[in-house]
Amino acid sequence: MSDLVRKYELIYIHPGNLAGEDVDQVTEIVTGTLEKMGGELIHREDWGVRALAYQVRKQSEGRYILTRFACAADCLDEIERRLRISEAVIKYLTVRLPDDFVQEEVVPEGEEAEAEAAPESAAPAAAPEAAAEEAPAAASEEPEAASAETETSDEPGEE
Repeated sequence: MSDLVRKYELIYIHPGNLAGEDVDQVTEIVTGTLEKMGGELIHREDWGVRALAYQVRKQSEGRYILTRFACAADCLDEIERRLRISEAVIKYLTVRLPDDFVQEEVVPEGEEAEAEAAPESAAPAAAPEAAAEEAPAAASEEPEAASAETETSDEPGEE
């Protein structure tokens, strides 16, 4: 049963004041264990330093690292064992992902704004005119609806 490969998501937290080389050392522990035991790294993302909701091991800030990988259960056990004994990790959580999970391409924030702006410039010129024509019709309907609402709201008060 240990040969069955599953997909997992692991979030671990370093102390906020931890040096960059110590962060890299823990990353090397995770990736090295995956390589040695036949796992596959799917995605790794550094969320940066954030305030913790409560103090953990006398730390009020932590660096969050998200990792998604596929491996067998014995490989996961070894990764968690190494994180548990590491002084550079103050907390971790592993969640099993669905078997049909597919990692989507992550677009950095700066590139996302550029991608959204491009389709707007390619939109046909007639579309804004059609929206402008529909807007006055909708505006003329709103006062009628408002007066109908006031008439119905006055009726229960009169009884």
